[in-house]
Amino acid sequence: MRILAIETSQRQASVSALDAQGSVLHSLTLSPEQRTAQALHPAIRELLATCGWQPDKLDLICASTGPGSFTGLRMGVTTAKTFAYATGAKLVGVHTLAAMASRNKATSGRLWTILDAQRSELFAACFIKNQPFETQVISIDHWLDLLKPGDTVSGPPLKKISARMPPDVHITPAESWSPRSEEVGQLGLAAFLQGKVTEPVQFIPKYFRRSAAEEKAGI
Repeated sequence: MRILAIETSQRQASVSALDAQGSVLHSLTLSPEQRTAQALHPAIRELLATCGWQPDKLDLICASTGPGSFTGLRMGVTTAKTFAYATGAKLVGVHTLAAMASRNKATSGRLWTILDAQRSELFAACFIKNQPFETQVISIDHWLDLLKPGDTVSGPPLKKISARMPPDVHITPAESWSPRSEEVGQLGLAAFLQGKVTEPVQFIPKYFRRSAAEEKAGI
């Protein structure tokens, strides 16, 4: 099985190739300046060439669908759909905050993953083993009030707000804060094995909030 995973929800995008066991065969990380459709397609071609894969031999394409940067999500989802249409590969969307949580799956207790939602707000989700999670768009102050002793937190906004964390809350290492295509591929494979695939025409980003322009226009 040949799996292509795409993560473009943040400034630093990445792509990975995985096998049927979810093992990562190769990954490429794009610099923030490269996070464009013009750079993403060549990166994917380079990734496939490194693995000796032809695009029409792909079996599964996994992409993060949100939350995250509106522009980045649109780029990744559109690229995934384009490859799915062209190759006939199956398509699976992966929640960005879940991919981040998967980087810290050894954590016991409550694990919060957070992303910047702009305007002093966060995208946040609390993960407890074997329980469903809910995506929240929440003010930073409100989120801090929800933290409990023993909680673990992870996510890029911690770069700015880590000093406000209660002393009994654990912060994961900074290198594990951002989502990666590796975990997108592994979660996508798990979803695929459960029959959770999406037709390309229905594959869309999940923004979890309106854009600033839409809010200003009252849409």
